[in-house]
Amino acid sequence: MKLMTSRFILGALMSMSAACAQADDPGPASPMPQVPELSGRIIIAGDSTAADYPLERAPQIGWGQVLDYYLPDDVEVLNLAVNGRSTKSYIDEGRWDALMDEVGAGDIVLISFGHNDSRDDAPERYAAPEGAYRENLIRFASDVQGAGGEPVILSSAARRLWEGPAMVETHGLYRQNAFNAAIEAGVDYIDLAQLSLDYFETLGRVATKDDFLWLTAEEVAERLPAYVERYPDGIEDNTHFTETGACGVARIIVERLGNEFGLHGDVSISDEPADEAGRPADVLACAAVAWE
Repeated sequence: MKLMTSRFILGALMSMSAACAQADDPGPASPMPQVPELSGRIIIAGDSTAADYPLERAPQIGWGQVLDYYLPDDVEVLNLAVNGRSTKSYIDEGRWDALMDEVGAGDIVLISFGHNDSRDDAPERYAAPEGAYRENLIRFASDVQGAGGEPVILSSAARRLWEGPAMVETHGLYRQNAFNAAIEAGVDYIDLAQLSLDYFETLGRVATKDDFLWLTAEEVAERLPAYVERYPDGIEDNTHFTETGACGVARIIVERLGNEFGLHGDVSISDEPADEAGRPADVLACAAVAWE
């Protein structure tokens, strides 16, 4: 794949909420120098919402595991997202250094943390949003740029929290400081928190249980027998995804990468509803082959 592109902040202004007003209007994005030719590889740094899972953990799956469904066949995905990691623990465990050993010129590096950075009850994970979290993201972006890669900072995917007919944005200052870090570093930004919230909200409160890890006790016994003792009453997980949820999030990300980097796969993307909840046909098709 031989593509040239220019950088700009991806949809930041239209998707930032009023709660983030102090950084909502940095003005129109300025033209930036052309970037090197892309390598045909995407590397992912993130947490459990993006990570790969073995088949025995089905239906839990990360968006990074299904990202390639929407990408051109000649684009490779190296998913280095790991369960339970924050920007802090990813650095402290040497995972960031290991990722940087992989980065070459033209690699796109997707950077999405925040779920675990907010764990102030876990000092090995916690990174204050306006302090270490923002600083770590800026470091990540700078390191990738220094290696000739193309960093993209993403706010964390939405959690399934509803109040009445609307979903609630839960990432707060972490979402804001992912945006701030991207602005300060001068790199691409995808507001995945808002974009995924908007998508799931169209499906509705009840339907989105199928996109997140909601399983009855009977479904746990059938699909996750090793976890019966841990979840005798079933699972109600509003953070982690099933196949349809992960595919919906992956679709959002690749649409934005397509706008910026020209990464358009062969999958026909249409917003035409294909099930009762309104999921697009390509999301259902992606989910059907997620474990292949």
